[in-house]
Amino acid sequence: MPLKMSMMVKYLLSVWLLVSFAAADVLTGKVVRVIDGDTVVLLTAGNKQERIRLNDIDAPEKGQPYSEASRIFLSDMIAGKTVRVEYKGRDRYRRILGTIFIGGKNVNEEMVRAGLAWKYQNSRNKRIAELEAEAKRKRLNIFSERNTVSPYDYRRGKR
Repeated sequence: MPLKMSMMVKYLLSVWLLVSFAAADVLTGKVVRVIDGDTVVLLTAGNKQERIRLNDIDAPEKGQPYSEASRIFLSDMIAGKTVRVEYKGRDRYRRILGTIFIGGKNVNEEMVRAGLAWKYQNSRNKRIAELEAEAKRKRLNIFSERNTVSPYDYRRGKR
């Protein structure tokens, strides 16, 4: 009996560890600034400002077609509103890499669905990839342009 109990405890502990590492942290706050189509500033409890980089997407850079349209679309959706951000970490610039939700909508997905952001190059998010393919098929916004250059390539001078 003690051997079975020991195995059960080890099993339950390993399941708990997997679940706790897979779970995302959550922030709630008011969007006080929309910097561009994939970066916002959130005012959290205690009046702390956090810069949030929308995970899995890449919006046009300043100077690229649709950069202002992307920023305005995001701003219209969430500026001045209280949102929920699910995240697992920060990027090298110390921005929170998060998925923003408002009223049950996944804002990151909405940006790609509207054709105002690409799937981030290294993202493995299948839903975002599907939405990008659909926006390309419909030739929405950034995908209506011939020879569009992703923000990733644009930043590296491949204009």
